[in-house]
Parts: sequence; structure tokens; C-alpha cells
Amino acid sequence: MSGMTADPRSAWKALKEGNQRFVGGFPQHPSQSIARRAELANGQHPNVLLFGCSDSRVAAEIIFDQGLGDMFIV
Repeated sequence: MSGMTADPRSAWKALKEGNQRFVGGFPQHPSQSIARRAELANGQHPNVLLFGCSDSRVAAEIIFDQGLGDMFIV
């Protein structure tokens, strides 16, 4: 989702597609490179706000197959 616009429909579509990849066992693990981590050191601009669970077994970035900095999770 990195670099996407903040269009709600696009964000929702990306989350659904990412979850389908996770459930199907074919995650892409986007935006988790060294370059992405360096980019995030300068600030964050997530495209999604997610109210989630604090269960360590279900990290939102993993179950939605999103990259670092793509989601703000509360």
C-alpha cells in the first residue's frame, strides 16, 4: 500500500486482497525492506487506521499482508 492515495475504497480493497493472500498462504510481505525502514525514520504516513486486538498472535500487518508504515493500529 505504500505510496497509495488515501482513497477509502482503495485502502479497503488492499486490505481485503492482502487478507486473501494471507489466508491462501501466499503473502507478499510488501514494504519491509531496509530502504522502507530508513524511509519511515523520517516520518509516517499510513493509509489505514485499524482498531485491532492486542493479541500477539495476530499482527495486523501480517494478516492483512501490508508493509511497515502502511497501517496505524490502535
